[in-house]
Amino acid sequence: MEKFKPDCPVEYGTPLAPYTTFRVGGPAEVLAHPRNVEELARLVRFQKEAGVPLTVLGGGANVVVSDRGIRGLVVHTGKLHGIRHEGTTLYVAAGTPISEAAAYAADHDLGGLAFIYAMPGSTGGAIWMNARCYDGEIAPILEKTRYLSLEEHDFCTVGTYQTRREEFGYKISPFQRGTRVILEATFRLTPGRRSLLWEEMRDHEEDRRRKGHFLAPCAGSIFKNNRAFGAPSGRIIDQLGLRGRQHGGARVSDLHGNIIVNHGNATAREIRELVEYVQQQVELERGIRLEPEILFLGEWDR
Repeated sequence: MEKFKPDCPVEYGTPLAPYTTFRVGGPAEVLAHPRNVEELARLVRFQKEAGVPLTVLGGGANVVVSDRGIRGLVVHTGKLHGIRHEGTTLYVAAGTPISEAAAYAADHDLGGLAFIYAMPGSTGGAIWMNARCYDGEIAPILEKTRYLSLEEHDFCTVGTYQTRREEFGYKISPFQRGTRVILEATFRLTPGRRSLLWEEMRDHEEDRRRKGHFLAPCAGSIFKNNRAFGAPSGRIIDQLGLRGRQHGGARVSDLHGNIIVNHGNATAREIRELVEYVQQQVELERGIRLEPEILFLGEWDR
């Protein structure tokens, strides 16, 4: 991997903590920053020929990267950036922050994305997770997605996926199969009024502020909600008195039970162990198993 010299920005042994909202994570063996689809395709071809793992990292908003880092090639999509619109159709490159896309839409009197304003993460990540909040969800407004295929029969070709709603669910999308790298989203929006959209978006931002999203490094909600449990995960955690529980530098937020924060020099292991502790306590007391929505990436000692 040391001999790998692509024609795009690349780093070796770079800590990934600055690339995640938790601000934890060890080094990437190789960290590449493709600036266009052609550079990305060349990186993916190299990765396959070298037989090394591939990890695609967007805004780093829903992940915990191991203290040991990530082996192989890590592709950071931050330079795959761009937004444009034609009428009520919005085109957003995968590496563009999803909150930036919402702001652009509002500034151009386009409604439909206001619900996701102030949510961290990239547009590609929002599609991958079928992000949802404030009664909004990505799938209903996602018309189609351009992608780079990782499948054998059409490897490294660019294709277009037309959204099929039945393939999406709560925090689920077809891109989680790992056979396609998201390149660009096409959103079908509706006419709106800039002033009203910004009023809604500022309300959402203030709600996130009240819940402590911006006080310390975090990944937002840690656990998925499950209606079968009778209450949101955060409320269940609160009812068990786990708010404020601390393990090393990781802490269950004092303001919201379903948020864990890096309270000061936390390690990835401390965050993961606190996640597992909360799971164990909820299972012990309530007989239910909370499912994390965050992803644990890299090399872990189990």
